[in-house]
Amino acid sequence: MQKIYLHSSLKNNGWKEITFEGKLPNLYTVCGLGCIQIKTKSSVSMIGRLVTVDLSLHPVLNWEWKIKNQVTSSDLLVKGKDNRAVAVYVTFPYTLNTASLFARLKRSLMDIWRGSDAPSRGISYVWADSGVIGEVIPSPYSGESNVMIIARNGKDPVNRWVTERFDVVADHKRVFCFAPTVAAHLMISADSDDTGINNQAFIKSLIFTKD
Repeated sequence: MQKIYLHSSLKNNGWKEITFEGKLPNLYTVCGLGCIQIKTKSSVSMIGRLVTVDLSLHPVLNWEWKIKNQVTSSDLLVKGKDNRAVAVYVTFPYTLNTASLFARLKRSLMDIWRGSDAPSRGISYVWADSGVIGEVIPSPYSGESNVMIIARNGKDPVNRWVTERFDVVADHKRVFCFAPTVAAHLMISADSDDTGINNQAFIKSLIFTKD
């Protein structure tokens, strides 16, 4: 029998699974109203859904999360060593008027590969083992078009709910030097394929608000 990695109720709420070739996916299940549990065991995958939010009116992303076990040491700057306990991603649609010439050329290839509605920039808020809270780290896979912001590190408590509040518009301006008007997707992931550890993460109450 084929193992189900994404609970049917999450699919019904618009979440889609994103897997990687040759990698074991995480297990995503429901843990209560608006709560998602991620079980990672030498695995990596993501789930994501479309969002339609006017960031000029609702720029702040709020959520609560917790992890069961302490974060295992890794290096977010190095491919193949960039594991994280859990991460929340916001992606943004492509905007021609703010793109450099190189970005426009790269976008042409992206449109062929993934379609014209594929996002062009992303920010992920990660619970890592180290790093300074608020520190911006470029993705080792896609460079400065997708960045990580350290939200929590190994000094933060485990097995306890922690509340987050991030001004996505302010973070985007800090990273990409202009204010976005809309977001494209929300995504969630955990990554343990390199460290080979078992862990669990829980996320609930993901919502954009005015402040």
